[in-house]
This record gives sequence, C-alpha cells and structure tokens, in this order.
Amino acid sequence: MVSYFSEFLSLLYPNLCVGCEDLLPSSNKYICPKCLYNLPKTNSHQLEVPEFENKFSGIVRLEHVLVYCYFNKHGLVQKILKALKYGDQPGIGEELGSRYGNELALAGFEGEFDIIVPVPIHHKRLQTRGYNQSEYFAMGLSKALSVPMNTSEFVKKKHIDSLTKQSKINRIASVDDVFSVIDGHSFEGKRILLVDDVVTTGSTLIACIESLEKANPKAISIATIGGLK
Repeated sequence: MVSYFSEFLSLLYPNLCVGCEDLLPSSNKYICPKCLYNLPKTNSHQLEVPEFENKFSGIVRLEHVLVYCYFNKHGLVQKILKALKYGDQPGIGEELGSRYGNELALAGFEGEFDIIVPVPIHHKRLQTRGYNQSEYFAMGLSKALSVPMNTSEFVKKKHIDSLTKQSKINRIASVDDVFSVIDGHSFEGKRILLVDDVVTTGSTLIACIESLEKANPKAISIATIGGLK
C-alpha cells in the first residue's frame, strides 16, 4: 500500500535534478549522473589555483585553499547552490560534502585537519531559512574525512545584508567584527578547516579567519563548494 502511494506521489511530484531539471533516476536524490559528471571541478586539492589563492594572499595566512567547483553566473554550480540555499534542500550540501570529502580523503587529506567549522549565519537568518547550508556541506565533509565538526563555538553576531553588490571597501567594512569565537580553547592549537558554500570576493571568509586567528589555532584552511575566479 505504501509503495503504491509513493509511486502515485512520484507521478504527481516527480523528483527532478536541481541542475538540469531532468527526471532523476531512483539512485540519485538531488543531482543526476549527467550533472555530476559535468561539474566543473577545480582540482584545487591537487594543484594551486592562483585565482583563489590571490583572494587571500597578503591578507590572511591559509594552509590549504580547497574549492570543489568553479562558480559561474547562470552556470550549473550556481543552479545547484541556489537550490541548496533557497530551495529548502539542505541535503544537497551534505551530498556534495560527502563527494568532495571522499576525493580529499583519496588525495591524502584525511589527517590534515583536527576540526571542521562551518561559516555561521545569524540566528535571524537561521529562523527564516531553517538551516545553515554551509553546515550541511561541512557535515558531509566531516563524515567523509572522519573529522569532528564544531557548530557551537563560532557565531555570527551581526545580521548584515548581502555583500555581493557592495564595493570592495564597503564589503570589508561591513564584515568587520561580525563573527566571534565563544570558547577559544576549542580552537587553540587546532588545524581548522573553515567551510562555506561559495567564495566570491573572499571578504566573508577573511572576516571569519581573522576572528578565528584570535583563538591561536595551529593552522586554518578553507573549503567551499563553489569559487568565482
């Protein structure tokens, strides 16, 4: 009876790929095999990508800059991230985190980090959206790399509007003193992997890194799903 009802619902509300909107095979939950194959991967875990490294060079010190895919306006990754962030489908983040985490593990990154920290969102945004998309990406990475995740000791104190349309100077000023470490002992001497959904200008991640550095970690690395050149 349950299976018949499920089949009936699937006819009314078929599962579509968040990347191309084609019907999903039963083995895939969010992204079809074709879109997974066509993900524009950067392979930044195998070689340095100057376009990403330069966003932080001379500002903050990073051990690793890990970006899963190239992010382009109206491209495949933007569609996937839009569904993750605004489509009430946080599981997309966990799936991508698991896939990228497995790639990182195969490349020898399994012992590189002591703790994974997702970029936090303000409690007001959490109430309206219902979840932190970066936390779900971090969750997938955490399981794949066997590294614990900390979501309670690093918070966003101020609620600010989107920075994408602001000037570089205004972006830097806007994120100043936005993030805060609750308990520095949680990060002291640790190799932190800071996780976000996408890196565009780098302003938000830089603000997070500068805040985390006050806890005297051993090293900080970043990992994102998408990255704008």
